Amino acid sequence: MNAIGKLQAERQRLVERLDQIDNILRQYEELQRMAESYFLADETPENTSMARTDSDSMQASEVQNYYIRNRVMPGFRRQKTPMQEFENIVIEILSDADAPLDRSDLYTALTERDVVIGSPDMNSDLNTLSARMSRMKEKVVNVSGFGYWLKDRAFPPGGYDPDDEVEP
Repeated sequence: MNAIGKLQAERQRLVERLDQIDNILRQYEELQRMAESYFLADETPENTSMARTDSDSMQASEVQNYYIRNRVMPGFRRQKTPMQEFENIVIEILSDADAPLDRSDLYTALTERDVVIGSPDMNSDLNTLSARMSRMKEKVVNVSGFGYWLKDRAFPPGGYDPDDEVEP
């Protein structure tokens, strides 16, 4: 093949690749329009804390963040909450609690605060939550039959006293 033939073949490959890229961009724009329409259809003062007026414009990133935050679009995974932030939130939740929280209740409280455990489904998330909680042994105990509780806080109904040598 001569130089002109090679250049023409290369040009043809580039044209085909540009067509593929244009297709991808069109698909992305269509998905963005669909996401915006779903978001706007759901958006009433009762359904969202972000009440908007008709003149407000919505950025694509806002739509994407809404759907990711609310787990509407499968396939999007948010970044795991860092351990230090996770620990701080757990301590806040347990400080406000009147009794120890079992794993499911703690999981619910964490997800209500937008904490991301980082597993693909709830069962895996619960297992990951247990693993993360086991790393907090200096701050949290698991009161047998009741759930997670702050280590320095007594819980008489569960027989837990932080001053006792033996933990439940």
